[in-house]
Amino acid sequence: MSEKYQLRKQISGYVTNQESTSDKALPHMVSGSQNILIDPRFGKFSSRGGYSRLGVENTALTPIRQEFRWITSTGEERDLRWYDDELEAYLGTIDGVAINTWTRIKNSLSTTAIPRRTTYWDTTELIDLLLFVQGDDNIYDWSGAITTLASATANTLTKNGTATWAESRFLTAGTRKVLINGTEYTYTGGETTTTLTGVTGDPSLEAVNSVVSQAVRTNANAPLADRNNHTIFNFENHILVGSDEDALVYVSKSTSFIDFTYSTTRVPTEGALLKLTGTTKGFGILNKIPIIFGGKNEVFTMEFAQLAVGTVLTETLKIKKLKTGINQGAFNQETIVPVGDGLIYLTNEPALRIIETVTGADQPQIKALSNPIKPDFDDETWTSACAIWHKNRYYLSAPTNSKLYILEYQEDADGTLKRFWQPPQILPVRCLTIISDALYGHSNAVPETYLLFTGNADGAYTNIAVADKLPIEVIAKLSYRTYGDRANLKSHDEFYVEGNISPATDDLQLVLRYDYGGATQESTFVIDGTNQDILYQTIEETSLGQQPLGTHPIGGVVQEPTELSRFRVIFEMPKEDYHELQEIYQSNGVDKSWEVISAGGNTRMSPNKDTIIKL
Repeated sequence: MSEKYQLRKQISGYVTNQESTSDKALPHMVSGSQNILIDPRFGKFSSRGGYSRLGVENTALTPIRQEFRWITSTGEERDLRWYDDELEAYLGTIDGVAINTWTRIKNSLSTTAIPRRTTYWDTTELIDLLLFVQGDDNIYDWSGAITTLASATANTLTKNGTATWAESRFLTAGTRKVLINGTEYTYTGGETTTTLTGVTGDPSLEAVNSVVSQAVRTNANAPLADRNNHTIFNFENHILVGSDEDALVYVSKSTSFIDFTYSTTRVPTEGALLKLTGTTKGFGILNKIPIIFGGKNEVFTMEFAQLAVGTVLTETLKIKKLKTGINQGAFNQETIVPVGDGLIYLTNEPALRIIETVTGADQPQIKALSNPIKPDFDDETWTSACAIWHKNRYYLSAPTNSKLYILEYQEDADGTLKRFWQPPQILPVRCLTIISDALYGHSNAVPETYLLFTGNADGAYTNIAVADKLPIEVIAKLSYRTYGDRANLKSHDEFYVEGNISPATDDLQLVLRYDYGGATQESTFVIDGTNQDILYQTIEETSLGQQPLGTHPIGGVVQEPTELSRFRVIFEMPKEDYHELQEIYQSNGVDKSWEVISAGGNTRMSPNKDTIIKL
C-alpha cells in the first residue's frame, strides 16, 4: 500500500522577522540560509551560480568605488569604473582593433572620495557629456570619445575607421586634448576628417592601434571656489550640485553646466540656489518631479512654477518638505534606484523604503519594504552600500560583510504584485552594473569586475584549474513544520525529496532537525547525483558537456535546466516523536548545482503523548 506524504507545495521567500515555528506563517527560508535562490511560483529553490572575472587579474588592494553604464546619445556603450585614482572603461573592439580589457581614461583623481556622475546635453557639440564630481571644487566632463590610432606624425593623428573624429564624439570646441598611453596631446583642428591637426606634444612614436580617448576636462571653481561637491544630478538639463558640508543645492543654467547665475526675478533656463535643512545625500525623480534627500531625515520635492510679470515670463523654483520620520532620509546616493513610478532607497534607520505617488494623496507616500528581514537590516553594516534594479529585482550590496541582498518582484497574469526577499548571497562585491543585459558586480576589495550567477564555482575564470576555483557554501534552512498542530506529537519513518541535481553534486546533505534547534534529534542524509537508482534522465543526453553549468536564470525557471538530472529519493529512518520538524539542505564545493522541488515525510499524528512536559 502506497504511503501518503505531507509534501511542501510552496515557499514564500526569505523571512527572519517572525517566529520560525509559526503555524500562521507560510513555509519560508529562515536565518542562516545563504547562496540559495527561491522561486515561490513553483515552490522550489536552487543553489546559486558563481562569478567570473571580466578582464585581467588585479591584486591591488583598492576596491571599485563607483561605476556607470553610459549609453551615449550616439549609441556607444561605455562601461566605466572608478578605483584608487583611476577612471577606466571596458573596451571591446574599437574601430577594428580588439582591446577586450579595462583601459585608463583618467588618473590622478581622488583616492578616497566616492565619485558621483550624471549626463548633460551640450548644445554646442550636440552630444551628451559625462559629468562627475569627487569631493573637490571642480566639475569634470568627458565626451566618451574612444578610437584607435592608424598613424601619427609630429603634429597629426590619424584614426582607424571611416568615421571622422567628430563623428566619434571627439570635441570640436574649447580646449581639446586626447589621451594616448598615458600622455595627453592638444589638438586644434581636423575634427571633421580622420586626421587631427595642430597636435602639440609630439605623438609620432605612439604605437599603431593604440587606444585614443578624449581627455577628461576639469572645470575649476564650479559652482564656486573652495566649495566641495559630493553629489550631482540632471533635471531638464539643469545640473544640481550638492555637498556633504553645507545645506545648499546649486542649480546651473540649462544651457551651461558651469554657470549657476540667476536674476533677482528668475527667468526660465537660469540657475538657482536651494536651501535644505541638512546636507545633500542624494537625488531622484518621482513622476517627473525631482526628489532631494537631505541630512538623515529629510525628503524634499523640487517644483517649478511659471508666471508672467508684465511682459516677462518668470519662473520660481522652490522645494517642499515631505512628511518623514526620524532617520527616514536616504543613506547615500548609490542606493536610490527608480522602480516604475517609485524610488526605492536605503534609509538611515536602517530600512529599505519606497517613495511613490498615490492617487488622491496630497503628497508622495513612503512605505517600508524590509520589514520581513528587519533583523538582518538591523545587524548589517551598510557602509558603502550600492544598489541596482535588474530584471524585476532590486539588488543591495553590503560590502563590509560581502553580502548581496535581493528583493524580487513577481507579477501574475492578473497584475497582482508580489514582493519577497531572497536569502543573502555571499559575494565579494560593492558597486553593481549591467553589461550586455547581464548583472556584474565590482569587487569590494580589488580592482576587478565579476559576471554574477554564472557557472557553479566562484572565481571560475577561463581555463582555471579545478583546484583554484572557490567553493560556494550553500545553505537552505526552512521554517519548522508543525503540520497544523503545535501541541501534539508527530512521527514519520520515511522522507521523500524530489529535485534536480548535477553529477558533480555527490554530497548534497539533507539535515532533519526534530524539535526546535534539533533538541530531540538531528539526522543527516546524503543525496548523490551519481546514484543512478534515484535519477530520472530524459532521452536527451544530460551530461555536463551539453550546456555550461549555471546558465539558468536566478529565481528558477518553468523548465528544468538540461544540465541537471531529475532525482527522487526516499530516506528510511526509525520513527521519532517530535512537535516540529525543520529541513536543511547544504553543500559546499565547486561545480555543484542542485535544486529542490518538493519534500516531506509520511507524517502522522503519534499515538504517544508528551507526558514529560506535564507538570
